[in-house]
Parts: sequence; C-alpha cells; structure tokens
Amino acid sequence: MKQFLILFGLSFLLMISTASAQYGINATYQTFSASNWEGLIQSSDLPGAAPIASGFAVGIDRWFRLKNARVEFFPELNYARYSVNWSDNNTSMNHQQIGLLANTHFYLFDMAGDCDCPTFSKDGGFVKKGFYVELSPGLSYATSSIKGRNGDPSNASLVPSIGLGLGVDIGLTDLITITPMLRFRRYFGAEWENLAESLALELTTVDLTTQKSGLETFSFGIRLGLRLGE
Repeated sequence: MKQFLILFGLSFLLMISTASAQYGINATYQTFSASNWEGLIQSSDLPGAAPIASGFAVGIDRWFRLKNARVEFFPELNYARYSVNWSDNNTSMNHQQIGLLANTHFYLFDMAGDCDCPTFSKDGGFVKKGFYVELSPGLSYATSSIKGRNGDPSNASLVPSIGLGLGVDIGLTDLITITPMLRFRRYFGAEWENLAESLALELTTVDLTTQKSGLETFSFGIRLGLRLGE
C-alpha cells in the first residue's frame, strides 16, 4: 500500500507538471497531538513512557491556478516524522506519514488580480498580492511503532485529513518565491491496533477503542518556489 501511494503521488505530480513550470519544496516544524493515545501512554507503567510532542515534515509540490481568479492549487507529496525517546534510552515511540495534500490558496486581497504565477512582479504591496488562506484536504499512509518493545511491532493505516493555513508569498525575483506559512491539520481515525499491548497494559482493563484516535498537528515553516521558464 505504501509503495502504491508513493507511485500514485509521483505520477499525479508528473501529470500536472505540464500545467506550469513552477514547483516548490517546503520544510516545517510540527507539534503533534493524539488525545486517545496520550491517555493510554499515561496509564502505562513503562519507565519514562511519554507521548510524542513534535516532529518535522518536508514536501514537494506543483503549481497551477484558475484563469480568471486568484485561486491557486499546489498538490503536494508530503513526508512527516514524529518521535520521542523514552528515559531508558532503549525505547522510542515513532509515527510517520506520507501523504497527498490538495493545497488550495485563496488570495483574499487580490481575487481579481492578473498575476500569472506565484512569483509575482505586479504593482501593489506584497501583502495584498501575496497573502492567502489555505484549504487542504489530504490522505496519508501512517505507520506507528514503539521501538524496543515486543519485537518492534508496527501498525499502518490510511488516514484522511483536512488542513487550514495561511501564508504570504514574497517574490524575490520573477523566478524565486519565499513563503512563510502556518498550518493546522486534523487527521481522522488513525488506528494503532497493538498500542495497549506494546505499552504492557492489561488488555482486560483497557478500552481498546481508544487505540483509534484523531491526530492534530500545528506547523510553521517555509516554502521555496522556483519557476524554470515558460
């Protein structure tokens, strides 16, 4: 399934590459929260057991837009990794995701603008031309594991999500754009089937439905956009 998702994502990006010669790369620092998983971890007597708090993500995207409005699309292939080392130094909790994000930017202060690429060189302030609000549905392949416990069992699932964000495109030249950005994303129904077992909890006393949890991430980072010609 993971290989299929990777191939699908790369194929999708290649298919739309003819729509524009602009692509982007981004890197973000992310906080991580999974309320049900955190409750199980707090119930565990394992030495140093602690929930994941943060991680990082990187992504690549392609750009295209509506012809007559500043609504622009940045389909993204994204990889995220979150982990925490426990105090015994032999155990760590890890969560990874590779996903497809359908990022859509709405340039609220310039919806009727004639800018034909995100690396704008039109008249007007950079906030007016560059500020956007982002809506971003997505689908991720997620894996979770506790290394050093029970033969390092891992769990995998497909997890849908929805994201909101904002940012400002800063056109350094006609070819290069820098975009500081903030994002919030909610994932629905991530399931970690063997989490209670990995935490050495007594299964008869655990509500196993809590092994399924919503996930939330808040991220801040930067995107570098490059335009390679017409």
